[in-house]
Amino acid sequence: MVTFGLGAVTVALIAFGHIVGWDATWRAFGVTPLQPPFYDMHIINDYAACASRGVDAYAPQACNKANFNIPPLWLWLGFLGIDGASSNWLAAAMIAASMIVMALLFRGRPCSHGWIALSALISPSVMMGVERANLDLLILALVGSAALIYREQSAARACGAIVLLGVGAALKLIPMFCVSLVARFSRQTLFFACAIMVLSVIYLGAIADYVVLIRRNVPTTFILSYGYKAIFLGIDHPRMEAGLGPMGLADTWVPVIVTTLVLICAFVVALGMFRRQSEFCPVDVSVAGTAFLFGAGIYCGTYVLGTNFIYRLMFLLLCLPQLQDWLIQRASDRKAAGYAEAGLLGVVLGVLWLNGNANGHTTFLLLPHFLNWLLFFGMSVVLMLNFLRRLAHAPTSNPK
Repeated sequence: MVTFGLGAVTVALIAFGHIVGWDATWRAFGVTPLQPPFYDMHIINDYAACASRGVDAYAPQACNKANFNIPPLWLWLGFLGIDGASSNWLAAAMIAASMIVMALLFRGRPCSHGWIALSALISPSVMMGVERANLDLLILALVGSAALIYREQSAARACGAIVLLGVGAALKLIPMFCVSLVARFSRQTLFFACAIMVLSVIYLGAIADYVVLIRRNVPTTFILSYGYKAIFLGIDHPRMEAGLGPMGLADTWVPVIVTTLVLICAFVVALGMFRRQSEFCPVDVSVAGTAFLFGAGIYCGTYVLGTNFIYRLMFLLLCLPQLQDWLIQRASDRKAAGYAEAGLLGVVLGVLWLNGNANGHTTFLLLPHFLNWLLFFGMSVVLMLNFLRRLAHAPTSNPK
């Protein structure tokens, strides 16, 4: 179902793009288009070409009106002769890779669940990443592939997954948050998480000077963004439109304090559920469970970075197979209605669909930010609760 749906959407995009124009087509999907097409891929290639000629790629607007804010590994493309003219085919390859991995993750599911998955795949948040050909699509393909091959009882498969995530982290750092697999606590997942953490720390140390420049070049804004600072930045926008002065809360300790309180509340709730032996959201030892932990870890990890453009919400797609499995399991268990799991799925879909605005970049909307916080709280509860469950059943000593 998902494969057929993605094929139909691709055909529709190309057809309407040629008939009514690409701007109108993308706006119909809730995306504000940028020029040139596949804008983010052009940024990478423009800076790579400049760097090959000796230009400092991390200088503000050195080769493009947007700043270069990803690891220096991408600058090697310039030495391969790649420049802005290569953007279209590189974008097409990256988009195809991510969609193939998504189709594999959703395969074998009921038709009704296929429609749910397809609705998430064509949400404005995901389609914004497609329209821009953002690098997160490639990272999504690598993280999804790691979830597909990982097996706790297979050292070879676990090492393969570590390699894929290591490559992803070298390209854009985000996969380092896949240490969240430790929430399914065992010797194997602890080793996996430690390996990812060690590789990430070594890599961050190796490019420490560039990390500072990357952080400087990453925009901090409420516009089409999510993260713990986004709502505090956005509050000032309607105040200024109303002729009031900005509150400036984003530059105080308030966002950090609120985030800390949310995490403390999440732990209290998770601990209470653990003591009551609640069956809420038990993560399976399966591909779907692994993908969920990767997606939830990336969402929560990027949330505490400050702000992120909403195309990064595409990693929530990794959570959907497990959320759907919970609904199937609850439907077969008359004692558990599955309302909590269904609610969590609803919040994920709401986050994917309600963030952003098709008619411009400046509108501040409170509802999506509330859902973003609610999802951050809910995902934190799920991760903490599953860690407590598995920790309680972990062997304390080797049997004699």
